[in-house]
Amino acid sequence: MNEVKILSREQLIQEGLAKLVIPRMDEYRRPDGSIEPAWMPVFYNPQAIVSRDVTVSVLRTLYGSRNIFFVDPLAGTGIRSIRIALEKGGEGIVNDIDPHALYYIRKNLQLNNLHPGKLHVYSQEANILLNNLTFTGISFDYIDLDPYGSPVPFVDSVFKPLGKRALIGVTATDTAPLTCSHYRKTLRRYWFTCVHTDFEKEMGARLLIAYIVKRASALDIAARPLLTFIYKHYYRVFFETLRSTGEAYRLINECLGYIWYCSSTLERGYIKSLDEARDLTCINNEKPVLTGETWICSLGEAEFIDKVFNEADKISWLHKDSKRILGLLRYETRLNNPYVRIDKLCSIIGRNMPKYEILIEALKQHGIIASRTHFDPRGLKIDSDVKALTEVLKSI
Repeated sequence: MNEVKILSREQLIQEGLAKLVIPRMDEYRRPDGSIEPAWMPVFYNPQAIVSRDVTVSVLRTLYGSRNIFFVDPLAGTGIRSIRIALEKGGEGIVNDIDPHALYYIRKNLQLNNLHPGKLHVYSQEANILLNNLTFTGISFDYIDLDPYGSPVPFVDSVFKPLGKRALIGVTATDTAPLTCSHYRKTLRRYWFTCVHTDFEKEMGARLLIAYIVKRASALDIAARPLLTFIYKHYYRVFFETLRSTGEAYRLINECLGYIWYCSSTLERGYIKSLDEARDLTCINNEKPVLTGETWICSLGEAEFIDKVFNEADKISWLHKDSKRILGLLRYETRLNNPYVRIDKLCSIIGRNMPKYEILIEALKQHGIIASRTHFDPRGLKIDSDVKALTEVLKSI
């Protein structure tokens, strides 16, 4: 390890294979004892370890032993780039416009013996950097977009420097508008009309994917979600991108639609056009409400997630929550219907909640596949409709 001076208001931590100097976290605790990264002179979020774990696992799965060229335009302490370089391999651009971040990036590169030929340090506004990289002639394999808040200000720029076929990882911490807690901001930022549902966390993921896919399509790029999850306060989605007008059109044409929802019975389903809603009726004869246009295809590729899970299982230093989430995604991604809150459904039909293991087995006996979901511990994803789920619940 290179000799790096650690000041009195700094501390040394380890995440994955990376050693990291950061501001002393005890000085930035909330009254409840949790760390508030936004108060630190440079942004470091310890809860984002799951995001970084999964990033490494995805890159190792998709690219194998091949060295990649990546961009981290909002790098903070540099931890994500350092982990990619150490745990996956490749060459990258580590960028942050904040001078405090630049200080920590350089310090941490030295600490991890990563020379300037491996990771190139820039200090530019993220959009300016990404747009300028478009004209370098370099085809980037991976760009990681990890902002504090919404990715919206950076989404258009992130697609421009990518190679013909590439990968992007996108984080969104603005969970309030994405889950329709701030419906005016949802409409203003994501052009989406909110409907309150029992699957709001999955709705947020679908809304985020729809927005990004539409912006990619406007630039003649097809962005296909490979893996989607939520952890604590943030969403994370990995997209495989392809420069193809035909594929971009196909994704938009096939995978954008509407979700109809009956709040009094928890029925839900997908439709492609508003005309299809005319004949829809809830089982209690009420008319369902419609969400705004959103993503109605799968939230990921189940076969790819299987491979990511197997790759992650080989990596001994990953956080247990990273492996837990990937384990759930292997099964729930195969079921495209939005999850159902079992506690709410039981309340509506006047039944006590059964144990999930008993319910899943009962559904299986009726030919219905079911899976727990990482989105909500009270939720269940099934490959049938809510009417069938209700009948099974009444029979237990």
